[in-house]
Amino acid sequence: MVNGHEALVEHFFRHEYGRIVAILTRSLGIRSVDVIEDAVQQAMFRALTAWRNQGLPDDASAWLYRAAKNVAIDRLRRQKHESSISNDRDDANRNMFDSLAAPEIDAVDEAIPDDRLRLLFLACHPELSLDYTLAISLKLVSGFGTNEIASALLISQANAEKRIARAKERLRKVGRELAEVDQTVFEDRIEAVQATLYLIFSEGFASSVGPSPLRRDLCDEAIRLTRMLVEQCPVSQTSSSALLAVMLFHAARLKTRLDTQGAIVLLEDQNREAWDWNQIREGMTWLQRSATGGELSRYHIEAAIAWEHCRAPQFDAIDWQQVCRYYEVLCERFPGPMVRLNHAIAVGYHRGHAESLKMLSGSQSTTT
Repeated sequence: MVNGHEALVEHFFRHEYGRIVAILTRSLGIRSVDVIEDAVQQAMFRALTAWRNQGLPDDASAWLYRAAKNVAIDRLRRQKHESSISNDRDDANRNMFDSLAAPEIDAVDEAIPDDRLRLLFLACHPELSLDYTLAISLKLVSGFGTNEIASALLISQANAEKRIARAKERLRKVGRELAEVDQTVFEDRIEAVQATLYLIFSEGFASSVGPSPLRRDLCDEAIRLTRMLVEQCPVSQTSSSALLAVMLFHAARLKTRLDTQGAIVLLEDQNREAWDWNQIREGMTWLQRSATGGELSRYHIEAAIAWEHCRAPQFDAIDWQQVCRYYEVLCERFPGPMVRLNHAIAVGYHRGHAESLKMLSGSQSTTT
């Protein structure tokens, strides 16, 4: 059973992990990312003891940042000393450490949101395959554990560890730093960034690990980062807007997805009056904005499907024929096993479950 202090530390760790990693990566460089991650972990362990004995600090986020920063600086100093670097290099490093310690926490907090988005773009390097990009992005930006990454990507933990290690090594060799990530890299990496944000939200909406099948913090963070993506990234804004619409349509149902025992409530049994209709209206606004260009991404189609579910006054009133048409387009343009499964489920509601079973067995055309 997790006690109150442990739960509190876990809460702050989940919310602040990517922010702390991002600002320390900007200051210390991508080559120190292993030290930075270890430092953030150590800060959490220190918080468990300190907060239990001394109580919650006035600014818990700043406490975690300072603790992680101090651990990272100490470890890097120790590494430099042990490797017997020349006096000139030591002087340069001391200057770097002194400058890192100088900023006030308020200034750091103001810079962190942009740094976190830049860290995501940095991790989504075009020389990395999408599989490796997703693994390292989930690790650095959202603090996913190896078991969570393995579950999210449907791979073994050993495979997840291998992808993370190889991705870090590649990023070190590339040598590009967080401060160098600007608009010139957006176009090459936007699809990987969108896919990562989609995975973060999906893990929050249907968590594969942990005591709860929902993790609202991940959903909220994915939405926050996607808003920033729409506002700050000048390319693929229509697909990013559609992605944001998908998230908002689904997030609107979060508070009705669990019953009093913590079990998942199916869509057909959810109380639609309790949905967050402000989020649904905002999602519709973003969906409309996404239709201003000629692009048709998978997020456009998924947003249209989610809108059909939202706009129906009750489950029985969902236009399943229209939903099936959208799934046909999705299967044609962006095929995948989950897409085919969801298409078959929609066909089951539209034409009967016998038809969906035929589709899954491959003996029936998907025409609806």
